[in-house]
Amino acid sequence: MKNNKLTLTIFTLLLTIGVYAQGPPGGGGGRGGKGGGQRGGQPDASEIFSKLDANNDEVIDKDEASKDKRGKISEDFDEIDSNDDSFIDLEELKDSLENRSSKRKPKKVSPEKLIKEVDDNGDGLLNELEIAVKRKHELSENFAEIDTNGDSELDLEELEAYYANAKEEEPKRRKRD
Repeated sequence: MKNNKLTLTIFTLLLTIGVYAQGPPGGGGGRGGKGGGQRGGQPDASEIFSKLDANNDEVIDKDEASKDKRGKISEDFDEIDSNDDSFIDLEELKDSLENRSSKRKPKKVSPEKLIKEVDDNGDGLLNELEIAVKRKHELSENFAEIDTNGDSELDLEELEAYYANAKEEEPKRRKRD
């Protein structure tokens, strides 16, 4: 009887060690136990999304984003939420991660959000001082080009036209690279 218990204990111990040595299902081991995924340890968007979407409603709200251990999604929530609906969907998260990992690809810019962020005096227009204070270098460098009506202020229509043109020119620049 003692031999059976000893044999059973050893068998269980070996089986347990074998199972834990394989790591979690789906491979995610290695890299010091941090979330694997792709690109040298950076988890992919769907992996992050599934962890943060606690109520499974297919969007991440600000409360769910605050549970991001690194704090980057919560910190950059308004930037990631490119359509200004107060939620981050999977596509917005994917775009955000791609923009961070690829210096070439421009991030989506919402002219409405940009005006809200930069317009200190609340007139719905951006002047050079407001842009400089908020360190919007791209706007500062291209101010004269964007200000098509020459009134020394950028309005929503001018910003929309500028970013639409920049989006159209991006594929042309990539072909030259």
